[in-house]
Amino acid sequence: MGSKEKVRNPGHVDGELAEFHTAADLVDHNCRVSYTHGLYKYDLIADRADELLRVQVKKASQDTDKEWKYAIPTGGYTDDEIDLFAGYAPEPDKVFYVPVEETGSEFRVLNKTGEDMNESNRERAKLIDDYSFERAFRKLADE
Repeated sequence: MGSKEKVRNPGHVDGELAEFHTAADLVDHNCRVSYTHGLYKYDLIADRADELLRVQVKKASQDTDKEWKYAIPTGGYTDDEIDLFAGYAPEPDKVFYVPVEETGSEFRVLNKTGEDMNESNRERAKLIDDYSFERAFRKLADE
């Protein structure tokens, strides 16, 4: 082993941290978690009640002007390749889950509570707390 330390790509480090946080969150939701090795469109396999879910993990980007707004890139994936996206938002330390059918090329959530909004805005808003694993699991089970 050489003594020269290689600098790691910060994006890769962020991605790995997002995967670890997501894996821990999935374990908290009674899932067994497996990591993929090789070239797959998904990063993790969540096994809950013998239902296998292919999970693509993304670190959520924070909007620089609105610190309560987060986005994950979701383009280039189909429901033949993955079942759901898991977005990890480091600042509130939260993982949110979205079935692939609910996404386009990007998915945005807000780290606000419904109390911070008027009723009309609340009905249209995609709040981070509304995108729980339980919600995603139920939606996928209903298909």
